[in-house]
Amino acid sequence: ISLGLVGSEMCIRDRPEHALLMQNVGDAMILRATIISRIEEANIEQREDVRKRLLTFVVVGGGYSGVETAGEMLDMLRGIAKYYRRIDPEEIRVILVHSRDRVLNTLSVDLGEYAGKKLKKRGLELVLEERVGAVTATKVYLQSGAVIDTNTVVSTVGNAPNRVIRELCDSTDIEHERYWIKTDANMQVPGYDFLWAAGDCAAVPFPGGEEGQRCPQTAQFAMRQGENLAENIVKHIQGQEMKPFGFKGLGELASIGHHTAVANIMGMQFSGFIAWFMWRSIYLSKLPGLDRKLRVMIDWTLDIFFPRDINLLNPRYTSLFRKVHLEPDDILFNCGEPAFSLYVVKSGQIDLRDRDGKTVRVIEPGDYFGERALVHKSGYLYDAVASGPTELFSLSGSLIIPFFKTSTRLRRVLAKTTTQGSAEGELKAVSEKLNTKLLNQPVSEVMRTDLATLRADNTVEDLLALFKTRKFSVYPIVSEDGKLTGGLSREDFFDFIKREEVTRDSTLQGVELRHLPIIRPDATVEHALEQMIRSGRYKCFITDEEINLLGILTVMDLFGEAVEQAVN
Repeated sequence: ISLGLVGSEMCIRDRPEHALLMQNVGDAMILRATIISRIEEANIEQREDVRKRLLTFVVVGGGYSGVETAGEMLDMLRGIAKYYRRIDPEEIRVILVHSRDRVLNTLSVDLGEYAGKKLKKRGLELVLEERVGAVTATKVYLQSGAVIDTNTVVSTVGNAPNRVIRELCDSTDIEHERYWIKTDANMQVPGYDFLWAAGDCAAVPFPGGEEGQRCPQTAQFAMRQGENLAENIVKHIQGQEMKPFGFKGLGELASIGHHTAVANIMGMQFSGFIAWFMWRSIYLSKLPGLDRKLRVMIDWTLDIFFPRDINLLNPRYTSLFRKVHLEPDDILFNCGEPAFSLYVVKSGQIDLRDRDGKTVRVIEPGDYFGERALVHKSGYLYDAVASGPTELFSLSGSLIIPFFKTSTRLRRVLAKTTTQGSAEGELKAVSEKLNTKLLNQPVSEVMRTDLATLRADNTVEDLLALFKTRKFSVYPIVSEDGKLTGGLSREDFFDFIKREEVTRDSTLQGVELRHLPIIRPDATVEHALEQMIRSGRYKCFITDEEINLLGILTVMDLFGEAVEQAVN
């Protein structure tokens, strides 16, 4: 089996949360909307310091993406400023921060310097040999100690190897260069007959280059590497001699805005309008389909004769949660499927069923599930099936996992509940410590009936007095006619009285109730034990069919009963 590894992901290691990205068309739309919004805000802003901050734009990274983005931003800002009465084009600042001594450092020195001079002449501020230390909502902190006041930061810091590649390199002895997998000239990974690499995640030797020089991570190289790699895989399987990668590149182009570009084509250097015309022509030729070529060409032509469109189209951000509706017997996910979301039931009910179709856990309104598979990066253990019309919310794992890793308290909560869906081992361990006679007894014979119950109209002072005489971890709350409504733990009560508005005379109406498993008195101890462990609880309420509270049963009570039966 031959495996080709391609693709990369945006480098997020040091990316600040307040910076906009430039990775795809959607990011460009968001940036365009942000620029127009900043100009409109500045047009009505009376505070001078805030106006300056709104009219200052910072681009981080002086590669192709950074230079082209900064140049287009400068063109757009200068072009639309005339439509706003209180905006002076000279007030607008676009600052490009780059860690090297010149922009476009992959081009020749002459072209890189020419691009820098042109950009500065048009008003772009270049901050070279400088790195960004931190970004907040209103400031950019440079590592030199300088601070730039701005509300808009664009990050074009480039790509990093895909996380799958990083994990592969960490778990094996594959040679890599900062997680770019090293290959030979045939794009085969040394020491592995079955492993190949190409594209953004590969360090392919540059044909005829110096030792250690690798091919650039650009489309023209990646496309040809893919074709060469496919041919070599076939040749390898057929036992034929493989073909070394020999493409050296056709050239490089970069637009710097205002109908100006720099280019290096087949060893010849171009700059200015000619380079810009070549840049557009080459990009146009790469578009798929004649209809698309004509549409883009007409649009570009109209841009020359008509002013820039400044209609504000605010693209909506991708929602991190969504609402899910299920009808009876609809399957939310199947056992073994990979986990991507955490689910919260709004209404209805979800049954978690094992491979035999047996319901091992019931998810009711207000409860959540799916966290075990997210936290442990494994597949779901059960089928999730709606037992009736059900509404639930799905929260993206990409949102939950960072909070889980960062918050100690949330980690404790989720770590505790992750055991709820995989309780077979715990159930077996507890059952082995109880005798068969006890497991087959009805819970009515072993439940505790000396209960310390509460009502919702009891006050904080009533509960504090009860704490002194009846020391339990959970207190059942019943209605006036004795029907169970929930349970109150000491921990939840202490969280309740921390609220500023709660006094000693406050009732328990606003306290958060804890819902324990509800068992019928004729059920066996074994059944009650299974329901408790599978729900992650170690107590259960015993009620009749009308939900009248009869007693309470705990795992500790069962251990005590087992010891007493053994003695007798």
